Amino acid sequence: MYADPTHVRDNPIKVRLNDEEYAVIEALARINKRQPAAFARELLMAGVELLAKSNDEARAA
Repeated sequence: MYADPTHVRDNPIKVRLNDEEYAVIEALARINKRQPAAFARELLMAGVELLAKSNDEARAA
């Protein structure tokens, strides 16, 4: 049970990977002692954050 119900992750997005792409995610997740899906989510959110910062800097220039 979550103390804050907004922390529940219940909105799926499916991404299809080929064998090589999946092997990279799986290997990196293993190195980082993470589950592949959780690791992929962290990568996705890091990319979103990086893109948002890039857009903010472009607007400021």
